Amino acid sequence: MDLRKMYYFDSTVRYKSFSRAAKALHISQPSLSNAIKTLEEEIGAPLIERTTKQFRLTELGIQFYERSKGLISQFELMETELKEIAKGENIEIRLGMIESANYLFSQVILEYRKLYPYNQITLRDTLYNQTVRQALVELDVHGVITNQHIVDAEIKSELLYNEPYVVLVKRDHPFATNEKILLTDFAEQSLIIGMPEFQTSAQILKVFEQEKIIPNIQYKIERFEMIKVLVEEGLGIAILPKHYVSQHLSDNLVTRPVHNEYLNRNVYLCTMKDRTFPESILKLFELIRKMG
Repeated sequence: MDLRKMYYFDSTVRYKSFSRAAKALHISQPSLSNAIKTLEEEIGAPLIERTTKQFRLTELGIQFYERSKGLISQFELMETELKEIAKGENIEIRLGMIESANYLFSQVILEYRKLYPYNQITLRDTLYNQTVRQALVELDVHGVITNQHIVDAEIKSELLYNEPYVVLVKRDHPFATNEKILLTDFAEQSLIIGMPEFQTSAQILKVFEQEKIIPNIQYKIERFEMIKVLVEEGLGIAILPKHYVSQHLSDNLVTRPVHNEYLNRNVYLCTMKDRTFPESILKLFELIRKMG
């Protein structure tokens, strides 16, 4: 039994079709069928039922598929790790990143470039819990900086920092001179918020709910940068993570603290527990841990 035939079988099961799997694998359908038949002969029992029009695995085929997935995944991980270690200081490092950590990470890159000037860094948006996990498990990224606390047997979540939320207002807004802003003060204000399915917005809305306050939400925006634009145009106020608005803020905008113990959040570095990284990536993680 070799890995190639195991990979062919895995693809056939995923596509639930010999023809579609053969097309995806760039081989002929007879070649794929012969490979699966040889695999079954080596095992000594059929893996796929061929007596029905509907694609169906035998009981043994189901067990083989579940076990082969893990072996294929381990092989792909080993292959990826060895190639990265061999390349050393000339690799592409891929990271998932929440928007609010962009400035802090730019400071990390400045330090990292002094040590590894030839490594390429690619940043990707990762906004949802499942997206973060999928990106890590499928080796699309080496690590993720996220406000999602992921509890998973395969993923390690390290706390980087805790940050408060602040109110972003136009400089001529009444809140701009308030020393103490309460959630009750928001009831009559036009609030600009991120998409409710995002962790940041969901947390803010939950705090309003806990305080039994109904916010006057006028706009739901996907990007923090657009929220800043609308606030500057005087269309409302916003609650945003402090680190996001602490740098490069327009002279027309100011931030004020909110008096509420629950309006803060944790930010984590998530990586695969069993993945082996070259020294250049470990050094980047070390610098990230100092970023808070």
